[in-house]
Amino acid sequence: MNQLYDYHVWANERMLDHLASYPSVFTKPMAGPFSSIARTFEHIYDVDRIWFSRMKESSEPAGGETTFSTAAEAKKAFTDLGKEMSRFLQEVRSGDTMINYRTKEEMLFQNTLSELVTHVVNHGTSHRGNVVAMLRTAGYGSCPTDFIYFLRDNPST
Repeated sequence: MNQLYDYHVWANERMLDHLASYPSVFTKPMAGPFSSIARTFEHIYDVDRIWFSRMKESSEPAGGETTFSTAAEAKKAFTDLGKEMSRFLQEVRSGDTMINYRTKEEMLFQNTLSELVTHVVNHGTSHRGNVVAMLRTAGYGSCPTDFIYFLRDNPST
């Protein structure tokens, strides 16, 4: 569970570092599921915050719509959230811990912490794929963020 989340943090940081080399493309309007790459990362971040709030079984709302002006600003926010969430995951005894949470529609659900982490990681992977497509469609290169590259960069994990 922790390794999978570490991959998510690594992949976001790697993609945001790559995007910093194309500063004008980050907020440029583009065709895709979201109106820009910035909006895509804002969505990933907001969803990460919502699920982290649920993992903590917090009664406080996770917050509103985030906006990022630059890839560096997004990276800072993701790094801070990643550190907080990593600490939380290290303190939990087991990924089998059952988490009770409510959706925005107030429907009650229960899943293991490991299942929720897997969901967060899959959600991020899906939208980073959207970013790759947006970059390539606009004529820019991308960078690999596949799990195997994470393992190669982090052989001790």
